[in-house]
Amino acid sequence: MNGNRRTNILFLTDDEHRWDFYTGGLIDGLQTPAVDRLKRMGVTFSNAFSNCPVCMPTRFTWLTGLYASQSPSGPRNAKDWPCGHKTVAHALQRAGYETAIIGKLHSHCGRTMAGRHLSEFEKRARERGFDYVFECQGAKTRSRYTDYIIEKHGEEFYEKMVEDVASRDHRIGGTNLYSPSFLPTEDRQDVFIADEVVRWLSERSSGKPFFLHASFTGPHFPHDPPEPYFSRYGPGDMPPPVGVDDPRELKYWREQRAAYCGKIEHIDYLIGRILDAVEANGLLDNTIIVFSSDHGDMMGDHHLFYKIHPYDASIRTPTIVYDPSSKRPGGTVLTDMVEAVDIPATFLEVGTDEHLQDAMPTSLARSFLKYARGAVNSHREWAYCEHGNFCEEGARVYRLARDREWKFVFYEKGNMLFNIREDPFEQNNLVDDESQMTRVNEMQARIIRRMGEMMVPPESLETNVPIEFYKGVL
Repeated sequence: MNGNRRTNILFLTDDEHRWDFYTGGLIDGLQTPAVDRLKRMGVTFSNAFSNCPVCMPTRFTWLTGLYASQSPSGPRNAKDWPCGHKTVAHALQRAGYETAIIGKLHSHCGRTMAGRHLSEFEKRARERGFDYVFECQGAKTRSRYTDYIIEKHGEEFYEKMVEDVASRDHRIGGTNLYSPSFLPTEDRQDVFIADEVVRWLSERSSGKPFFLHASFTGPHFPHDPPEPYFSRYGPGDMPPPVGVDDPRELKYWREQRAAYCGKIEHIDYLIGRILDAVEANGLLDNTIIVFSSDHGDMMGDHHLFYKIHPYDASIRTPTIVYDPSSKRPGGTVLTDMVEAVDIPATFLEVGTDEHLQDAMPTSLARSFLKYARGAVNSHREWAYCEHGNFCEEGARVYRLARDREWKFVFYEKGNMLFNIREDPFEQNNLVDDESQMTRVNEMQARIIRRMGEMMVPPESLETNVPIEFYKGVL
């Protein structure tokens, strides 16, 4: 019997939060007191990585312990999750846990959700292992949140809200790219999610231990923080993105960065409310809290926006663990590599006696629980990340290996090798340096071995590790 069987698990996540946008990070003056509080209480993994830097694949990984390539949806953001995979939530249910998802699950793509209400899919979320389902997903997807907005302000107000979101998306011709949200702060979707998390923590009465995934939708674009957060930072407070010197482009990115910082501070405030609720309900001494994000955001570096890309700004994530059973002092920073896939394996070890391969078959995850607690002093030597299928053209397809000092990217746009220690913003590609050929071959071999280890579970109807990849590498 696992001695920590009755330990509660709170998985706190936000969306598209770059790893270095915190107090003391890239932006002078940015304040994230709630995350700072977690760091002081727990341990910070300074080298944590998304296995696929887009929303749906990472969230699939968080629940199943599988890489996106082990799913027929593949390492991209365009297909619904398949049904039938075993999840860590199932295992925790079997161990007597009450399980809940509040906020963004994102198991269905936009095409599926067009014209439909998220409540139609709650049965599927329960089939994935959640007893309580309270899903929200963006302003355009009908959900409990949009029901709340319509009930409070009317349908016309809701349509205005959807139009405002569209006006901030330059990909579809939006021109309103730098202004505060017209929504009152109390009506923001992430406030709605935080309110429900606090209510659930305060009113639950089952007597069971809980596994709660509290999942915010920000600071994902559009970057439209409400006041007073919008005015906390101005474009002049923002450092220029890496490699950008054109005045008009600089103006755009600095405006985006300033608004992004406002959204981050708002999310941090809401995280603080949840931590206060955990403490107020007497749960702090018996609850493991893991905070992470699904991926980062380029924020203009290398002239790039959003996630997807193989640079650290996109693939590196903030990951912090508070564990009341840890022997490590609060504030410890751990530097071994950690992958998103390791998070569900850790929850499995916290709450059950099940073997990883029984609970989540074919998973290559490694629990970091003993590493976080100080029982061992190492975890992973290197991390793996992927995006796109090699049988698809123009999909920004790559596979990469990253250790503390080096990153190698096998990329359809051209392979890359960076010395991260000397070149943290990845500006000097050394892949053609003859003195680095042995290193390139070794890191390339790492990628091939990892992909060769990926077994496709029976729930996945087709493989997403095409032979074209191996032919290209070999």
